[in-house]
Amino acid sequence: MLVSCLIPLTICLIAWWVTAGTDNRTLDGIPAPLAAIVGVCSLIWLVAVCPWPIKLALVVAVLIVARAYLQNILNAG
Repeated sequence: MLVSCLIPLTICLIAWWVTAGTDNRTLDGIPAPLAAIVGVCSLIWLVAVCPWPIKLALVVAVLIVARAYLQNILNAG
């Protein structure tokens, strides 16, 4: 079960790394949209195969990050 969760997570992280490290102003920017599509597909795969405690942890992590991000925006304005 753990391996079935690690494979899509690894693919998603590699796709994020490729997307973040690609310069969009040159022809070298072509892999960025492809990597983003692969990353989203692997993230959907990850959510589909993970057991419910991992899904719950992902939701809580997103809520914590979103709250911290929104707090910074509201404090800056």
